[in-house]
Amino acid sequence: MMKTVGLTLLACLMTFASHGVIASKDNGGIKTMASILAGLNHYPDSAEKKQLKAIVDDSHASAHSRTLAQAMINLDHSISGADKPRLQKIADDANASENERDLAKILLSLSHKASSADKHKLHGMH
Repeated sequence: MMKTVGLTLLACLMTFASHGVIASKDNGGIKTMASILAGLNHYPDSAEKKQLKAIVDDSHASAHSRTLAQAMINLDHSISGADKPRLQKIADDANASENERDLAKILLSLSHKASSADKHKLHGMH
C-alpha cells in the first residue's frame, strides 16, 4: 500500500515538474516575441512569422500572448488599425502579465522598429 502511494506521488510530481519545464521554456512565447521585436526592422521576416504563428496556434499560450503574436504577424511598419484596440485592451488589463502589457504598449507605439528604451525592456523579458 505504501509503495503504491509513493509511486503515485512520484508520478504526480514528475508530471507537474515536466509541465513546469515546458511552460517556463518560453513563458507563452514572450521570449520569442521580445526577441523578434528587439531585432525588428519594419516587419517580421518569414521565419519569424512562422515562430509567431506557432504561438498563435499554441493552445497552452495565453489568449493575450496569442493576440500579441497575431498583431506582430500583421505588422507592416506599424500595428494595423484592427489590432490597436486589442492591444490597448491588453495594455490596460491588470490581469495580463507585466510582459504582456509591456509588449502591447511597445507594439502600440512602434514605428518601423523598437526605440532604444523599448529594446532595453525587451531584452529583459523572460
